[in-house]
Amino acid sequence: MKSKNYILAFAVLVLLSVLPVFGQVGQVYRPQTSKTQKTTVKKTNKTTTTTKKRTPNSSHSSSSSSGKHNYSSGSSGSSSAVLEVTFSCNVEDADLYVDNSYFGSACDSYNLKTGTHNVQLVASGYEDYSSNITVSNANRSFNFKMTKISPQAIENLLEDMVFVHGGSFKMGSPDADGEFDEKPAHEVVLSSYYISKYEVTQELWQEVMGNNPSMNTGENLPVESVSWDDCQLFISKLNEITGVKFRLPTEAEWEYAARGGDVSKGYRYAGSDSIDEVAWYYNFDTASHEVGGKQPNELGIYDMSGNVLEWCSDWHGPYKAGLQKNPTGPKSGDYRVTRGGFWESESNHCSVTYRHPVSPDDVSQSIGLRLVAKSLKAKQKTR
Repeated sequence: MKSKNYILAFAVLVLLSVLPVFGQVGQVYRPQTSKTQKTTVKKTNKTTTTTKKRTPNSSHSSSSSSGKHNYSSGSSGSSSAVLEVTFSCNVEDADLYVDNSYFGSACDSYNLKTGTHNVQLVASGYEDYSSNITVSNANRSFNFKMTKISPQAIENLLEDMVFVHGGSFKMGSPDADGEFDEKPAHEVVLSSYYISKYEVTQELWQEVMGNNPSMNTGENLPVESVSWDDCQLFISKLNEITGVKFRLPTEAEWEYAARGGDVSKGYRYAGSDSIDEVAWYYNFDTASHEVGGKQPNELGIYDMSGNVLEWCSDWHGPYKAGLQKNPTGPKSGDYRVTRGGFWESESNHCSVTYRHPVSPDDVSQSIGLRLVAKSLKAKQKTR
């Protein structure tokens, strides 16, 4: 009996010794409290990505595309105030960089610190733009104007403009076989100007207008099938691109240049008394030829006889006798003047004095244009 009591007492002692262990095991599997779950969620961070934009040069860095939440420190330091600044630009899809960091569209509002910042704009087809701005309470809106990169044909036009030194000459025909509207021959005095070495090509027209109306197509062929009114629209767009004030030549400017200006040798055609040397006309093909294919005249100008007729700015009308300075023709009329003859003209219609009236809205495969300008200096554009 006594031994049974010892066994029972030993079992009780063993049971008491293992109870703490079972308690610890229970704590390991105990569910977490709701407070612990909330803390875990708050400490979890989402991974975000940033899109890198093309910078104006390799030294520039990039920042988050959420430009309104970015600010640049400026030159006045960390104590500067942060202001909302509005930018606008003539190119809607231009990219804006401030102090070498990408901000976003150049037509938007962003938070910037007061002070001086460097602003750069980048857009395809336009020259990179860079300037400094100063942000203040009174100066929080900025407008920028980017300049288009001139296509190669426009660059060629500017390089190939020929300077015509002003002077005096006898305009019209003194010959008995001259047409009635080529008389009377009269003295004209002209100021200096520039005239294009070549007739306007289809490549140039295409780059400016985005279309090619010509019947006989080819990049270096003269553009044709263009009315006088079409030419005005073309010139307006060209002037916007270049900043140069191009226009059609007056009859007097056209004839003076065709004759060779102040170095004229008195030829019947533009550069020679032999028409075959300088003109595509009736004896050749039944379509226009590439510009510059014949000999130039005394000033280095091509195709002022033959190839295509060329629009002038003047209304057609009878000549007036007596000295005239920089004449521009009648104030009104029914027809504009074309000059120079074309690829199907008879030789006498390719002379430097021949005039051909055409309605300004007419379109013909035989008519193109040439350009003049008083100056090749581009007008200052507002930035």
